[in-house]
Amino acid sequence: MDRLDDALARFGHHHFRPGQREAVEAVIDGRDVLLVLPTGSGKSLVFQLAAELTGGPVVVVSPLLSLMRDQVHALRDLGIAAARIDGSGGAAARRREVGRVAEGAARIAYVTPEQLEDAALVRTLRDLSPTLLAVDEAHALPHWGRSFRPAFLGLADAAGDLGRPPVAALTATADPRTREEIGELLGLRDPVVVVRGLDRPELHLEVVRVERARDELREMGRLLLPGADGSPPPLDGKGIVYTRTTRAARDTARWLTGNGVDADHYHGRRPARDRRRVQDGFTSGAIRVVAATNAFGLGIDEPDVRFVLHRHVPGDLETYWQEAGRAGRDGQPARCTLLYRPAALAKATFLEGTGAVGRDDLRAVAAALRAGGPGTIAELAARGDVPAGRVARVVRLLEIQGAVRRRRGRVAGAGGLDPEAVSLAGEERRAAYDQTRQVEMRGYAETDGCRRAFILTHFGEPPGDGPCGNCDNDARGATTGHDDGTVAGLPPGAHVTHRTFGSGTVTRVQDGMVTVLFDDAGYRTLAGELAGEVMSPVPGT
Repeated sequence: MDRLDDALARFGHHHFRPGQREAVEAVIDGRDVLLVLPTGSGKSLVFQLAAELTGGPVVVVSPLLSLMRDQVHALRDLGIAAARIDGSGGAAARRREVGRVAEGAARIAYVTPEQLEDAALVRTLRDLSPTLLAVDEAHALPHWGRSFRPAFLGLADAAGDLGRPPVAALTATADPRTREEIGELLGLRDPVVVVRGLDRPELHLEVVRVERARDELREMGRLLLPGADGSPPPLDGKGIVYTRTTRAARDTARWLTGNGVDADHYHGRRPARDRRRVQDGFTSGAIRVVAATNAFGLGIDEPDVRFVLHRHVPGDLETYWQEAGRAGRDGQPARCTLLYRPAALAKATFLEGTGAVGRDDLRAVAAALRAGGPGTIAELAARGDVPAGRVARVVRLLEIQGAVRRRRGRVAGAGGLDPEAVSLAGEERRAAYDQTRQVEMRGYAETDGCRRAFILTHFGEPPGDGPCGNCDNDARGATTGHDDGTVAGLPPGAHVTHRTFGSGTVTRVQDGMVTVLFDDAGYRTLAGELAGEVMSPVPGT
């Protein structure tokens, strides 16, 4: 038994799952890592083993206090000490947890991204020579960082302030463009990219189309309530109903309760004690169904969730697969059902979008720096009367182009900041990509082909041979195509050039159509008979 296997046994495991050993070995060798493994496949074991094998400490950035608490408790049950550094327990508790790390009593230090904006804490951790900075649930960086959690956009600088240990980004869902963006935001250096097994064959995938908002309740009744003869509902057992808004979560739970279902609602605006009560009730089985916004489920390890129902369509496939993947973590059959109302998709994309940084944003931040000199994100936001999240995005853009520098949480201009000279090409590229992500979500909802194949090819994985047999289209024999191999000589994975959209990569060939992820134009689906006229393969790829 080598040292890796020996350490694995101390964590109660007998063998590595696909991708785990490769990621751990890379971290131990001092490499940055981007790890994409399916929900429930043991991503956290990577940084836990790193702490054991490198002597730590390992700093783990976690997006949610509840997630941090659950992981610390799980490690404690294994006899492994970890610290949770946050402000929820007061200043004394925070000092005690920092002291445990400083004394070597805890090798793993869980922190929120906001804690790494505290220069004193960062100095303390730097003096301990951390051996790894792990960013859990890394898909939150581009989404949350650009909206309500700007501290995510400062993690690359925090890594430098910590002495720039190896950085590991871990997530369950990230398409090729999102992986690229995570690497850019974290400043990953030639990372080892490990993407394994995003397929979840135990999940039955189905879409129910509705045309009007009131039809949603009718379908939920059919899916969640017992039949008139007392027969169990199609979606039986413990489950989650995802909604777009907090009001919809509350109203859905109220409707379920009124129809005899043990249900409650969960969203980020509820008091912490209520959220904990709902989570505990769901775990114990006292609550059968939780109606929730996307605040519920991130990092919550509930193995026996038998279904996930989306009352409202998400704005992109990454969000959908992240949430749907919370079903069936015990490996037993589970169902993932999407209520699809076409008119609601554009609204979902609008609500979840953050908009591109513009020239006026650059001017406002530049003026704030001229007016008061170096400052924190919050100080610059106050000076320029610009939301902190937007300031954080501007600062990250300027950092990448060398126009500002950030140290210990403070931003300063670098050699004369001219907002008119800063390139916005990257922001325009990202905006184009964001606008086309709904095309993929719509494609999944409306396809006549195998839904599992659609999802796998979206994430850059081969779909396998033939239909999966565990989606609604395959079950009713409705699939009109799976993977035609090539259309116009363009197989999945081919690098191409388009007359208008430029360079890109073929992600899917299905039903005589070709879907391409273009570098500057996002996702585009083209008719196969026209693809050969407007696109050509890149020689030598």
